[in-house]
Amino acid sequence: MDRATLKELDERRRAGRREGTHAGTAKSASPGKLSARQRIALLLDPGSFQEIGVLARSQHRSLRERTPADGLVAGAGTIDGREVFLVAEDADVLAGTRGLVAEAKAQRVRELALRHARPFIALMEAGAGRFQEVNGATAAGLGRRFIEHFRLSGRVPQVAAFMGACFGGPSFTGAQSDFITIVEGTGFMGMSGPPVVKVGLGLEVSREEIGSARMSAIVTGQADHLAADEAEALRAIRRYLSFLPSNCNEPPPRVPSRPAEVDTPAGKARIDALVPENLRRAYSMARVLQMIVDDGELFEYRALYGQSMITAFARIDGRAVGLIANNPMQQAGAIGHEAARKMRKFAEICDAFHLPLVFFCDCPGFLVGPDLEQQRMISLASRLLNTLIGLSVPRVTIVARKAIGLAYIAMCGKAMAPDAIAAWPTSFFDAMGPAAGVELVHARAIANSDEPDRLRASLLANVLSEGSGHLAAERAIIDDIIRPSETRAFIVDALARSDGRGAPGFRHRIDP
Repeated sequence: MDRATLKELDERRRAGRREGTHAGTAKSASPGKLSARQRIALLLDPGSFQEIGVLARSQHRSLRERTPADGLVAGAGTIDGREVFLVAEDADVLAGTRGLVAEAKAQRVRELALRHARPFIALMEAGAGRFQEVNGATAAGLGRRFIEHFRLSGRVPQVAAFMGACFGGPSFTGAQSDFITIVEGTGFMGMSGPPVVKVGLGLEVSREEIGSARMSAIVTGQADHLAADEAEALRAIRRYLSFLPSNCNEPPPRVPSRPAEVDTPAGKARIDALVPENLRRAYSMARVLQMIVDDGELFEYRALYGQSMITAFARIDGRAVGLIANNPMQQAGAIGHEAARKMRKFAEICDAFHLPLVFFCDCPGFLVGPDLEQQRMISLASRLLNTLIGLSVPRVTIVARKAIGLAYIAMCGKAMAPDAIAAWPTSFFDAMGPAAGVELVHARAIANSDEPDRLRASLLANVLSEGSGHLAAERAIIDDIIRPSETRAFIVDALARSDGRGAPGFRHRIDP
């Protein structure tokens, strides 16, 4: 092969790896913005990226010379030594619009991820389909990505990062992923961007109004993680994947056990004193969890959405687990529509990839009222219960304080057949909140009493004594009453006994 032929190949490769097509790109002018290849370099293990399709470019006559790699960097690499497949959009190539060749590259990577059973990652900063290439009848052939995401779902982890305006198709890629991180200030997601809304509805709206990062992470819950910048988003992806296997046929990775605060005498004393006996007094459930898990490290899932519920990945005795816990600091830990949605998806992810679930129950019930009914709360609660009934992974339940009615069942109460269930001495079980129950049953007696407050207090004390966790233990409704400081050991033992249950394999597909 002569030197001219090889030189031409090298030149074509260099052209394909150009960062955008013009000087002074939007990325280079914006602090914290990275190019597609810079993002990949920061995400993957050093030197591990193997690119495919570098010679690709648009086949549209007027676009060929303006579309290096057709605006999509694609290939495979490793994270912590484990292989992943990924695509990264180059917003400096025709504003990141997706061309037909780029879509073919993405399709190839998705096919390889499914064939080799490895995670698929999309680093996104793109518009919708490129109008010059997909207008007219050509558009009828698009949409294959939805089928491929469906086939990947539940079989391999799917991750998406929103690093720019990603209206239209890219947002659907995110919605079908298990984990979405979005960058504050620069990441946007939504059905359509402002220009399309203006044409379709005649409305002048901003990107922020449609789908800013904070709206997506706090209001709609469509993003699972809010990142301060692109580097944090990429670190979050690495951390998220560290808890999961590469596919549904493998167990989650296990690491050497690390100490927990509760392992020390001082830590035992602190956690035993942390939870108030007064059911109306709040405390930090996040602090409780940090004291129990390895190194105190929690990786929260949708931390800013549905904050009455904590969903988090952690390790206990080196084992990756999913934690679902009521948060008494927000709405007394009651389950609203946001909490129900995030709890359900989190449980499904853990079940699909074989992470045991540990529940910490301190819940006064589901939220009630007209606003909740308009959110179809009955349907949400029913679907949540169906998800919990169908779980295949080991489950451990700790009742910290309140275990009330249907919400107790939703927190993997005894009816859900957990592998182990224990309560703390502060626990209380009832069909409804004690104060509400007293008022409903004894309203007339209290109203007619000469000392209504005294009678109410007496009735309430009686109800509280009848709902004691000690009585539940006496009746074998729970397995044991334990000190808070014994909780880690109880969980470790329960999960060790459950090691042979819920063997790896495909369970179901993730509901977005």
